[in-house]
Amino acid sequence: MLAGGHMGRLALCSWLVLWRKETYRVGVESLSEETEGAWGWDTPDYWPRPPRISGTAMVTGVHLSTGYARTSRDWELVVTGLALMGLAGVAAVVSFLVVWLIDGVTPVPTVGILLGVLPGAMPAHYAYWQVLVNLVVALTFLVVLRLSPLAGYHAAEHMTVTCIERLGRIDPDQVRHMPRAHHRCGSSLLAGILPAFLIAVPLLSVNRELAALIVIAGWVLRDRTGMFLQQVFTTKPPSRKQLMAGIRAGERLLAQINHRHPPSLSPAQRLWRRGVPQMVAGAVAGMWILGRVLDNLHLFLDTGL
Repeated sequence: MLAGGHMGRLALCSWLVLWRKETYRVGVESLSEETEGAWGWDTPDYWPRPPRISGTAMVTGVHLSTGYARTSRDWELVVTGLALMGLAGVAAVVSFLVVWLIDGVTPVPTVGILLGVLPGAMPAHYAYWQVLVNLVVALTFLVVLRLSPLAGYHAAEHMTVTCIERLGRIDPDQVRHMPRAHHRCGSSLLAGILPAFLIAVPLLSVNRELAALIVIAGWVLRDRTGMFLQQVFTTKPPSRKQLMAGIRAGERLLAQINHRHPPSLSPAQRLWRRGVPQMVAGAVAGMWILGRVLDNLHLFLDTGL
């Protein structure tokens, strides 16, 4: 079925949107104009060079980590991974309904393309319909994500980190005026690889030149496309509760950075504190549950439940 595979993979990829790495350090000495120019536009205004910061939007708030300092508990990250698969399930149902409506007004069996149940080999021109179906699925998931609380927490995460990068501290009044989109968000990576999977792969069998052009254009334009995705789909203006969650996470992280010396941790320990294994575990568990539900959905329908 659809969401057990296609939607699950899309939702797992979308975790890149919610998890990203930032860079900053609180300092007191501004960079010289010469050094700032050499480093470029994304250089923080504080010296020395900052630690590596990861940020994740969660269903319960915002997680920030340097690899040794962290602001959230393991269960919150696992639940967020599960929630992503829940959003994928909702998007699967909605996208099926949209494709079913398309199926009713076109001579092409788009539902069969969506579910991958067409008998025999597909005609060559069905590749273009596969692209359309893929785009419907992706757009549906992005709309569902935008409507969810995760989009608000995602914005709060960006706004909090941007405030720290620009000011070197958390100022609640300033956080409210920070942009929702961030140039180092995982949306840029997602925007660079999705055109290859959603568009180029189906077109390989009918137009390799066009498929190659789409892959190249998608990667070259990934930053601009990523900012667009953030502004329109993956973030939304946060509520007061969501914004305060981001501010509290930033304050906790800065308190740990300022009052603790970084402990000596293995790469696996640093990865754990960033929350990567927990999120992946929750997403994989959610994908398994979602797949079992969809694989057995016909049993519920046959019994009238």
